[in-house]
Formats: sequence, C-alpha cells, structure tokens
Amino acid sequence: MQRFLLEIGVEELPASFLRAGLESLNESATKVLAEARLGPETVAVQGTPRRLTLLLEGLPEAQAERRETVQGPPWSVAFKDGAPTKAAEGFAKKNGVTVEQLSKKETDKGDYVVAEVHEPGRPTAEVLGELLPTICDGIRFPKSMRWGEGDFAFGRPVQWLVALLGDESVPFAFAGVEAGRQTLGHRFLAPEPVALTRASVYEQVLDDAHVIVDPAKRRARMVERLEAAAKELGGTLVPDEFLVGECADLVEAPFVVPGSFDPQFLELPESVVVSVMRDHQRYFALRGADGKLMPRYLNVVNTAEAPAIIAEGNDRVLRARLADARFFVAEDRKHGMQSWRPKLDATIFQRKLGTVGEKVDRIVALSAWLAEKSGGDVTKAEAAAKLAKLDLESLIVFEFPELQGEMGRFYALAEGVEGEVADAIAEHYQPTGADAPVAEGALGAVVGTADRIDTLVGCFGIGLEPTGSNDPFALRRAAISIVRTALEGPIDIHLRELIDQGLLGLGSVDAIEKADPVKVTEAIHRFFEARLRAFYRDRYSGDVVEATLGAWTDDGFGSVRDLDARMKAVAGFRELPEYEPLAVAFKRANNITKDAEAGTVDAALLEDGAEKTLHETWEKVRAQLDDAHAKRDYTTALSLVARELKGPIDTYFDDVLVMVDDEKVRTNRLALLKSIADSVTRIAHIHLMASA
Repeated sequence: MQRFLLEIGVEELPASFLRAGLESLNESATKVLAEARLGPETVAVQGTPRRLTLLLEGLPEAQAERRETVQGPPWSVAFKDGAPTKAAEGFAKKNGVTVEQLSKKETDKGDYVVAEVHEPGRPTAEVLGELLPTICDGIRFPKSMRWGEGDFAFGRPVQWLVALLGDESVPFAFAGVEAGRQTLGHRFLAPEPVALTRASVYEQVLDDAHVIVDPAKRRARMVERLEAAAKELGGTLVPDEFLVGECADLVEAPFVVPGSFDPQFLELPESVVVSVMRDHQRYFALRGADGKLMPRYLNVVNTAEAPAIIAEGNDRVLRARLADARFFVAEDRKHGMQSWRPKLDATIFQRKLGTVGEKVDRIVALSAWLAEKSGGDVTKAEAAAKLAKLDLESLIVFEFPELQGEMGRFYALAEGVEGEVADAIAEHYQPTGADAPVAEGALGAVVGTADRIDTLVGCFGIGLEPTGSNDPFALRRAAISIVRTALEGPIDIHLRELIDQGLLGLGSVDAIEKADPVKVTEAIHRFFEARLRAFYRDRYSGDVVEATLGAWTDDGFGSVRDLDARMKAVAGFRELPEYEPLAVAFKRANNITKDAEAGTVDAALLEDGAEKTLHETWEKVRAQLDDAHAKRDYTTALSLVARELKGPIDTYFDDVLVMVDDEKVRTNRLALLKSIADSVTRIAHIHLMASA
C-alpha cells in the first residue's frame, strides 16, 4: 500500500478557480480510479494559487483483476448461418477475446452472445501513467484559457508536473509538460526548484519552502495572524467568512500587513467603508472597544518582504476609493431619493414586463395586499415598497452594486423616513443567499415577498421558465426565499393566494393577458412544488415528504407554515411504535375505499363487536381530530390516531369482512372506513409511506 502524489503547477489561479479546480480534480480522480479498479483508502486534494495537488493514500501494488460475463448483441445478429458477423467480431475485440470464445445465453428476450472476460490486474505504476492525463483532463474551471501555439485549454498555463508513487516517478505528459519530481516553493521566498525524494515528504518540503499547501491549515494560520494583528492594534476583526475563504485561497503563505485611512472617512455609512475595503480591496475591517469601525484595516499578502511599502501602496489605493465613495454620497444627497423615480420609469426591467417603475407600482399594490393579509401596517408597507428600488439609480449603488438596499436605508433615514420603513428598504433583499438570514422586520418580509412573486409570476406568464441550469432571473432562488421567509421570518405566506394576487397585478400587461391563466398557474404551482420537494428532502425522508406534500396540495396549496407543521408531525408519527401496523391498516383502508363514495354510517347496520367498537371510537375521536386539524396541531392529531385507533382498527380488519354480499352492509362498512381514511389522508397520505 503506497502513497501517490500528483502536483499540477500553474500560473496563479483566482480563488474561485482554485476551489473549482480542486473539487473537479477530486471528482475526476475518484471516477477514473474506480473505473480502472484502483481503490485507494483515501482520496484528498490540496492546493494553492500555483498548484493543484492530488494525494492518494493506500494504493494497492496492482489493479484488482476483472472477471465478468459481458452480454453482447442478439445471437441472430452476431451469427448468420453459423458464421460470425462484424457485430460478433467487434464485440469480441472490444472485450479482448476471440470469436471462438463467445458463447450463447438464453434470456427472456431471446438468445444473446456473451463473453467471459478475465483481465488480470496490472501494476499500479503502469496503470497510473495511462490514467493521469485523463484525470487531469477532467479538471474544470469557471473559464479556461489557451496559451502558446496549441489549442489546449486549462484554467491557467501549466508550468510543471510532479507524479510520484512512493519514491518512484510516474512518467506521463499533460498540456505539453513532462512529469518529473521537481516542485517549486514560494515565488518570492523560495523560488528555486526543489526535488522531491518521495511522495510522503511533500507537505514538509513545501512547508520548508514557505508554502502551506493544505487549504485548511493555511486558513487557520491566516486567521491566527489576523487576530493577533487586530489585537495588537487594539481592535477585533469584523466577522467575514467570505473574505476569510477568499484571502486564504489567494496566497501560498499568509502574511498580514496593517494599514490605515483618514478618520474623516468614518463619516460615511459603515456599510460603504466596509464594502470598499472588502469587495474592492479584500481588506479586513476592524472594530474598536466601543464597537465602532476603526480607521485601520488588515491586508493578507503573499510575502513578508517590504511591509511598509505594501502598506503605503494599500493606503493610497484605499484613500482614492473612499474619496470616490464620499463624492458619490455627497452628490446623491444633493438631489434626494425622489429624483430617481423618473429614471426607474425609463429603465426596462424586462421587455414584455415593462419598466422598473411599473414593477415598483405592482410591488406597492402587492405589498399592501400582503400586509393586510398578514395583519401588518398597510400604509407603511406601501411607503416602503415605493422607496425600495429608488437607490438603484443612485451614483453610489451604480459604482458599488453590493450596497443596494443598504444605501436606500441610509438615504431614507437622512431624509427623515421612519426607521421601520427605512429598514425595510435594506431587508427586502434578504435572504441574499442559501444560508443568509431572512428579513427580521415584517415590512421587509412583505416587500421582499411582493418583489419576488412579481418577478416569478411575470416570467412564467411570458414563458420564461427556468430550464436546466438556465435561470437568468434567479426564479429558483426567489421561490426558496419566499419559502424561507414564511418559515423563518415574521409573516406566514399562503402560496396559492400569493400567486393568484401576483397574476392579478400583472393583468394589464399585454403578454400576460394573452397567456392561458390556468396553464400559467399550474406551471407556477408545479415549480413551487418541485422547490418545496427539494427543500424538504434535505430535512426528511422521501416518503414523508411525498405523503405530506400530496395532502397539502390537495388541501389547497396554502400556508407554508401549515406544510411545515405537517412535515414535522408526520416525521414524528413515523417514529412511533404504532406507526408500522397503522401504516399497513391505512394502506388497506385506502385501497378498499378508493372508489367508494363518502356517506353517512347507519349505526343500525353495524355488527356487534369489532365493528361497533371501531365506530364508537371513531365518533369519539373525530371531533378531537377535526379540532386539532383546525388548529394545525398535526402532532396531536396523529398521536390521537395512534393512541385511540390502532387497537380498534387492527381488530376490525381481523374480525370483519368488509366486502360482503349484502350491498347495504358493504356500503355502510365502506362509509365507515372511508370516513376514517379521508380524515387522516387530509393531513398526510400515510397510505403512500414506506414501512419503518
């Protein structure tokens, strides 16, 4: 069992390219090695901007041998009048056997040709040399480039290759470069080539050459140095996971250089100062003991040489960027927010859906409706919606798009707008990502939901549904944001009513008027159902999701929180000891009554014993079940079913024949079972769930 090292040396990769390259290297190596019957104990990838590294631990000395019966074409195609055809010859050649070694196999579909394939395992070093070009060729980047005279494409030009199995070099070539055993250390601190004697010394050799090749170790070292530098300056880091990940993948060894700027720039909104440092310069902001921003920052660099010169250059660049931001804010303040509305009226949102100004008008109406439905302040919701998009036409947001919403809040507060309304301008963009927080305020949640549903139903109305990876209006993200806002935010959302109201607001748009409203609504429902299915499959088993989602859609495609309450209750019900027999009973009851019509149970036709007991129990339980259902207390409802009905329904199926010849008795028994089955089915389709 040996260690294998592959290092692909390249010109500096951007941070996103490094992450994408390492992920695809892992996937490519795992796939190619499995197909080649080489199973290492572990597959790991490491890397820096200048190298992508694959480390395989515990490789065997040779491939596993292959013994397999391979089925080929039909016998009648492979042999004509006893003579082999080209189909037989091709199949034999492909599988490394002679035509004489082919045999006939009888199947349900007829006679087929088969080959008994035996491939002995070849030495690992020999096989690896053949596999490595394929592994390397499977690496993908957000974009690729070509260089030199060839047409080969990669994330950045390949400079060197290392391939070692234990202490042996594995010869192969990729991108016109021959593999050897020489690597390169840090570009500035250890620029000379270094020979690797064996794969096991790789990390230590690079560490000695000022390269931390393990991204996790490099990140930890960087954070440690950042925190120490912040403490030395009397401050603490402004938390920023994105910046930590980005900077760790921009260097081979992290060094921290502090810098400073004129305290007068702290008169700008904090979000502007942080954005200039973070998004444009990749600098870390600092807070003082009073919680306010300090006129200091930290920069992660790739060398420890000449820190004073680096800091001087950084300060100069940051000063210019902050001065630009101050100018933009001052100019914006001269004109006021309402001066931007005519620009929104002239800006196209989507050719068929009109201008951004027209979209704002729809958001205002939707926000008022949603605020009223959720018991909020309609007047404030309308005010927030009218202001929500104005800052898109400001100079500062044009230059710093990441500040949309934040600058709207700042300008609104400066113009005397009530704090709750101003906060909604910023919050209506939340959540900004899959793990980002949702809007805390009801106004922000209302305006954000109105904005997203207008975009979503509008795009579906004109036929712009997402296809594959193509989703230019981020409709999938919009749908999940609506769901998350309902589950984690301050308002519940009734999806069917929201969709209907969104379509109603688009009624004056020509393209929407020409669309079939029924087909558009059905398409949007299917879209949301697919998003909900994917959302909940990350949290619950597939059969719980399908059973619950089916009942919820049958019940009107309504409250998102109602769906969530059902999911939690059904998942809990599945863990009860009574679940298994009840699931079987409900499957049976549902199968028997699926074609039966609902009806009133005639007590006079009930048989003494199990049948009357079930009916009496059901009459006692039904009102409690309906009450729990009305309160969305599905956990209590299903617990009630498990506690009260398990015994009576089990005994009923043991002792009572439902499908008797007497039509009146049969109809009466079906009515009783259907009443029970339907009451449970409207919570969740328990009969569709798998056994525990």
